[in-house]
This record gives sequence, structure tokens and C-alpha cells, in this order.
Amino acid sequence: MTKVLGIDSSSIVAAAAVLSEEKLFAEYLVNNKKMHSEKMMLIVDKVLKDSETTAEELDVIGVAKGPGSFTGIRIGMACAQGIAHALNKPMIGINTLDGLSYNLIGSKTLICPIINAQRKEVYTSLYRWDEGKLNRLWDYRLIKADLLAQELFSLKEKVTVLGDGVFLLKEVLNVCCSGSDCDIIFANPAFSMPRASSIAAAALDRYAQGEKDTCFSVKPFYIRKSSAEEKQEERYGTKSRG
Repeated sequence: MTKVLGIDSSSIVAAAAVLSEEKLFAEYLVNNKKMHSEKMMLIVDKVLKDSETTAEELDVIGVAKGPGSFTGIRIGMACAQGIAHALNKPMIGINTLDGLSYNLIGSKTLICPIINAQRKEVYTSLYRWDEGKLNRLWDYRLIKADLLAQELFSLKEKVTVLGDGVFLLKEVLNVCCSGSDCDIIFANPAFSMPRASSIAAAALDRYAQGEKDTCFSVKPFYIRKSSAEEKQEERYGTKSRG
């Protein structure tokens, strides 16, 4: 039995879960104020205790690596890297959009996770579940919500949207569609938020396929540059140096 600790703080949600091939042992999720730096290790400690799992019993650490909140991503990554380094455990970074799609395992529709990127823009991609495998059909993208709506309508196929950027799409459409009235279906709020169990499930699948990284090799995935980088480029007219 493989035990995975999943961690996600890439949005307003802070969450941790312990999962194996057999069951979800415990999951703790807070969908409230962003206080991830104060909460994250407490949440991890709680799911380990409630699942009666010692840190040494973990086989791999899965973490949401973005896109999403720059600060939230860094906090989740630092937490996961610290645990993986201290225990000498492998680590797997999961794209937050991939993780959201795991919320709807087995869906018969297309899946479009949408993360609020501010400025009326969203991070998104498009997926389809096929025989238990998640297939990504689009590149990871940063796009205006109105342009995304046009692209989704052009698919001429039912697509379920989820994530904290859904409200931007609803603003564009100015209608809440149901499955029978519109090709765009909004996931139930209980399945629309990031879940650490989904991050853990994605990590478990990749670990079973032989994928694993170290705490030093997993990097955040931002898509957009940080405000500081954009301001530096605007001020100096050159690309910031990494």
C-alpha cells in the first residue's frame, strides 16, 4: 500500500490529505481567509494524526505547484519540500489545473478548470477522462474570460467548468446554465474548489507510473510573471534576471 500526503495552498483554500490506493484516510480543508503561513503545518499535522499515519509511513509527498496565488504556491511548496527533505521522501509536483480535473474523475463531459488570475483573466486548460486516464487537450493557458467563453461555445460539446475563476465566466455569460439548457455546465460548489485529495490522487497515479522527483527538483509553475517582475521590466525595459 502506497500512502501519499497531498498538499494544496495555491488558492484561498488550504488543504491536506492522506490517501492510498485503497482509501482516503483523512482530508482537512479550509476555504476561508488566506492565512496559509499560519495554517498549513497545523493542517498537515491534523490529517496525519487523524489518519493515524506517522510521517515516516508516507511514501511520497504530492503538492499543488500552480498556477494560482504566488504566495500560496510558495507556502505549499515550502511545506512539502521541508517534509520531503526532512524524511528523505520523493516528491511530486502536480499542476493545480490537473488537480482540479481530478475532482471530476470519470466525468463523461469535457472538463475545464478555471483559476482566477485577476484582471478579468483566468488560468485554464481542457481535459477529458478516457478509460480512467486524464488526457489534457489544451496547453496551460492565461486567457481573458470572455475569450475563453467563446472558445468553449465553439467546442459544440458539453463541458463542465470548475474552480475559483468560474464567477468570471458566469459574469461573461450572465446566465447559470444547466446540463439540459447549455453546453457549459457549472460543477457543484462542493466539487469546484481545490482538493488535497485530488492532488494526492494525481500524485499516486504518477508515482505508480514510476515518476518521482526530489524536494530540490520540483519547481513552482506560475505562467504569469509576478507583479514585482512585471514592474521591474516596465521600469528598466528589460527582462528580469532569474
